[in-house]
Amino acid sequence: MVWLLALAIAPGVFWLWYFLRRDRLRPEPRHLVGRVFALGAAAAVAAGGLEAGTFALRPLEISAPFLPSSVVAATIVGLIEEAVKLAALYVGIFRHVQFDEVIDGIIYAVAASLGFATVENVAYVLQGGVGVGLLRALLSVPGHAFFGAVMGFYVGVARFAPRPWPWLGVALLAAAASHAAYDAAVFTGRWVALLVIPVVVLLWRASLHYVRRAQIMDTARRSTPPAP
Repeated sequence: MVWLLALAIAPGVFWLWYFLRRDRLRPEPRHLVGRVFALGAAAAVAAGGLEAGTFALRPLEISAPFLPSSVVAATIVGLIEEAVKLAALYVGIFRHVQFDEVIDGIIYAVAASLGFATVENVAYVLQGGVGVGLLRALLSVPGHAFFGAVMGFYVGVARFAPRPWPWLGVALLAAAASHAAYDAAVFTGRWVALLVIPVVVLLWRASLHYVRRAQIMDTARRSTPPAP
């Protein structure tokens, strides 16, 4: 049991460390990162309840390849899970004075996503065992981190935009679409599920791209003199 718990928690810790290292110049206070991580964990519980209620009202068959209902289910799951992560991010840090760079949006969104993923991972691994834990460590947990990075870039842009709500909408839609693409491959099953591997690789590359863009934007903001 202890080893399974460690296997379930370790991937989230690793990917949080990985993204924290991208923010070495002006690192975020660890207690704030921890707070957002905890809110993301709470969001996983909320998402579970919302998904159970949604699918109880509208049962969907998701076991056959290329089934339209699989795509619908993936879209619903993506929207629900990314919406509760965004809510945790907004409540936990969006207006905080320490959120003072675009890249901070990525760091905090990844923290919320990994808090979510860790709770989800513990439930799956304790039930499914070592094989499930290893598979999720390679795909599901990094997938959540990358969904968070996609969301976090646009949340970072929103933080400094005159009108943040359109950018927050883009953040939700971009993360939900990424999440839905991942889940659609998994839900359709069989050989189609192998498509999840290139999806995760592409999301990893997209995450690094967003980190670089955020760093460039932050450098430009620091070098721009304040308006008189």
